Amino acid sequence: MKKIFLTLFAALLVAVSLTGCGNNTNSDLNKALGTKAITITPTKVTREKAVSDRKAILQVQVKVKNNTKKAVGIGAGNFQLKDDDGHAYEMYGMKSDSLGQEVKPGDTVKGNIYFEVPASLTKGWMNYAVSLGQEPVAEWLLVCPE
Repeated sequence: MKKIFLTLFAALLVAVSLTGCGNNTNSDLNKALGTKAITITPTKVTREKAVSDRKAILQVQVKVKNNTKKAVGIGAGNFQLKDDDGHAYEMYGMKSDSLGQEVKPGDTVKGNIYFEVPASLTKGWMNYAVSLGQEPVAEWLLVCPE
């Protein structure tokens, strides 16, 4: 009886440890990155339904801190989302609370960035470029909620 119990217990431990390894995607949520001038921290990711069942609207809430002694402008257009295959999803600008403002010296603001993505997307790489057409200076791995 003890052998059966120990065997079942060992099998249960192996099953639990393998299940934990199955979804080993660590998100960069709450990781502060950016430039010397500004620091950006994604703080929350949510998903809402789009008009089509095949699409979803991904909302990424960010905190932006101005580290300089002069005002700095930032907007949702400075961000892009890519999947593992490199397909880029541009920001979805149809929301009134989208990030787009000037940040005073030393201040921190919160705002939202929206992306229209396939409903099946489970994770993506969000990047930030100082200006349109420039190479990204920061990148975060974001896990999309169900």
